[in-house]
Amino acid sequence: MLSRTFNQIAQSPWAKLIWAGIALLALIQVVAFYRLCISQVERAQARETVAVDQRNALNDCLDFQRKSTISSCNRRATAQTVSDTNSLSARDMPRTRSSNQTVFSGAVPVGYVFH
Repeated sequence: MLSRTFNQIAQSPWAKLIWAGIALLALIQVVAFYRLCISQVERAQARETVAVDQRNALNDCLDFQRKSTISSCNRRATAQTVSDTNSLSARDMPRTRSSNQTVFSGAVPVGYVFH
């Protein structure tokens, strides 16, 4: 059945135009897939950069602030980034747990947020 369709297309005066259209459609799909993959890699690299920066900021806070704890440094960082959470550039970035959220004993970390 498919071979009949190919034979009909090959005998058509528009055969070259049809095959060119099919090739163009395939090329557009490959380019769109490539762009999707590139954007996903860029997002992952941005998330990794932010995670490294957050770890470095936490270590700096613990090293240079007197009587600081992990919790106090996280609260300070969370309070500082509350205004940034609504921006479009921060929507894919890792989030820290706010101080009013409770962590259940059976919670499993998923990414950077406890669900």
